[in-house]
Amino acid sequence: MIEEINAYCQMVGGICSHEPVDIKPDSYFLVQPFDSEKEDREKAIENALKKFYGSKNYELKKSDSKISNSSIYCDICRKIKSSRFCIVDISGELHETIDKKSGKKESKVFLRPNVALELGMAYGFNKPALILSRKLNGRRLIPSDIAFVRYIDISFEGWSVASQKLLKRLRESVLPFRTIKKSFDLDNRKLKEDFKKHYKSLLHLKERLPSLRNKDFSINQIVYRDGMLVGIIKDAKDLIEGICFKFYVLDQEIEQLAGQLKVYHVQPKGLAQVEITSSIEGGGNYLNEVAQYCFRNDTFVPGEHRLELVVPEEIKKIKLKETKNIINMLS
Repeated sequence: MIEEINAYCQMVGGICSHEPVDIKPDSYFLVQPFDSEKEDREKAIENALKKFYGSKNYELKKSDSKISNSSIYCDICRKIKSSRFCIVDISGELHETIDKKSGKKESKVFLRPNVALELGMAYGFNKPALILSRKLNGRRLIPSDIAFVRYIDISFEGWSVASQKLLKRLRESVLPFRTIKKSFDLDNRKLKEDFKKHYKSLLHLKERLPSLRNKDFSINQIVYRDGMLVGIIKDAKDLIEGICFKFYVLDQEIEQLAGQLKVYHVQPKGLAQVEITSSIEGGGNYLNEVAQYCFRNDTFVPGEHRLELVVPEEIKKIKLKETKNIINMLS
């Protein structure tokens, strides 16, 4: 059912006959207005890509004409689907408008229809997009639906400077994809899924960090299974696999670090299962006693304790947009 939805075409009202479309590595689709700067824009982008790749081992795809019939729409659709990334100029164009009541003339910036449609298709197909934008007559137009977008400002500086700015963004945004792909065998399905799970966990933790820090989690029960201490945390809907906590307990009214927890399963009802380890110096005795108690009684309810969220250093460095792009690439 999901595959049928992904292959559905609005133009033909059914399943697309061209599906599945293979994605070509290091390929780009250029979304741009058909204006007087089309040639300069394409040259600037080609220059940036040549410098980035060092040789012509990339592909830049363009639409040859405006969408006016189904065949052109299908051609553009296939080009976007088969591209790894998109480059989009959303600068728009100036038009003189007249207020009906006052008769006052005013210049307004409008987004070209073909740019709006193709950008929407790119986002719909989960394509990472490098956005170009500049002010026209002192005004910039970014539709409210994509107001969050991170764009490359190319205002008043000419296409040679725009080329350098695009090159810099390519190095920031695209290089991680190439590095990951080169360093690891991402054709291996299991490796790809493991990486996606890792980055999803990082993204979840980054986005939920403020709420997680303000929430007091506690272990409600500990059991001993297959030689491993397993903790149960209630009301854990915000948790996700891979999140870790430090586990502190009170010993004669003195708090000590007893071990570390790692979430390995979260149930839909909000119960989280955590693996409890004593791989931290000073926590061995307490957890050994807990293990013995659980072995004899099959369950243990912890006394007074505290869980402290562990925030990896990489969480502080990652950027949400780039991490989302990596997840999309791995998908």
